[in-house]
Amino acid sequence: MFSLPYSSRLPISALAAGFNDVTNSYKFYWFLSILEQIRSAQERIIPVHNLLAHMVASVWYPTNYFRLSFGKQDRLSSIAQRLGKHAGLPMNAPASQVAEAALRHIASNDDLGRSILTLARFVPYRFLRPFFAKELRGVSDPEVNGLIASLAAAAFHNPESPCLYRFAEHPLPVIEIQPLWFDYLQQNLTILKGFCLWRLVQYLQKNNQNVPNIAGKLFEPQARDLRQAREFWNIVLEQKGELECIYSGVKLIRGQFTLDHFIPWSFVAHDDLWNIIPVSRLSNSSKGDNLPKIERYFNAFTSTQFEAVRIVSERRPGSRLLEDYVLLFKVTSSEDFLRMDLETFQKILYDSIAPQVQIARNMGFPAEWVYENK
Repeated sequence: MFSLPYSSRLPISALAAGFNDVTNSYKFYWFLSILEQIRSAQERIIPVHNLLAHMVASVWYPTNYFRLSFGKQDRLSSIAQRLGKHAGLPMNAPASQVAEAALRHIASNDDLGRSILTLARFVPYRFLRPFFAKELRGVSDPEVNGLIASLAAAAFHNPESPCLYRFAEHPLPVIEIQPLWFDYLQQNLTILKGFCLWRLVQYLQKNNQNVPNIAGKLFEPQARDLRQAREFWNIVLEQKGELECIYSGVKLIRGQFTLDHFIPWSFVAHDDLWNIIPVSRLSNSSKGDNLPKIERYFNAFTSTQFEAVRIVSERRPGSRLLEDYVLLFKVTSSEDFLRMDLETFQKILYDSIAPQVQIARNMGFPAEWVYENK
């Protein structure tokens, strides 16, 4: 069990309780935004608008790039989607650009800006609710925010149980982190962020059943390293001389091909070689993050993969380049591929790929893509 660092001077249990029974992502991203502001600015007074903009920027990639579901009650992800349309941002926009766009909408007080500001009506207050569980028992919902603000102010300097922060106008709304809590957050930034992300992954897994690599889809993706995939297919091309692009039919030779993730990388978020195929640059550019039409391309994909695995197994037996295949096919060694027939190979690969394609379709990835030579 992942637990928070202990402190004899602070009510750590109240902070931890804020992540129990969570029905939307607001609390996770609110706390992560506080931690990031403390790390970057080193200030106890934090503008609420900055925190809201950072929340929208943080949910940008999980929502718009990786298409994760945050649940029907979650409005933060829908705000990120609307921001993409209104601001004209590409789905791979850097977080700083997304945050700047969110702040512009807040400043202009347009419809989208007001939607972002609605987050401030509940999240900053409800995050503190566990600090005052007894005092809030039986209080009607319209009265909760005002009472929490008063209790937070009164408990700010309470030596026995200080509250995490209090509210102020400075001149725009701000939160002020309590000094003891500020020291605690600074000293434990990495652990606290890890705790929050761990709970966020648990939350997202409930809303994205069977979706691979949730943890790898929380942030902007790093540069991919396809050196092993390129080495693998260069070995194949050395043996065969050329391959045919499964989409366009263009002849491919060593050094004149690009690599395509058959199931889009933005869904699988890995570079396992069994999902990578050499294709022409035009077809790869055209395909993008679309799901290829299985009925049209799967046989060509698996036949090419089958021949490639056999070639590498013969020329580089036991090579690290075959590890992804060994794991997926659950064989004892790469030599087993030399005894495997095409039908068996295709069935195992289909049983892995077909469910993932269906899940990706359900998440909104464009499907049934077919290459058109324009």
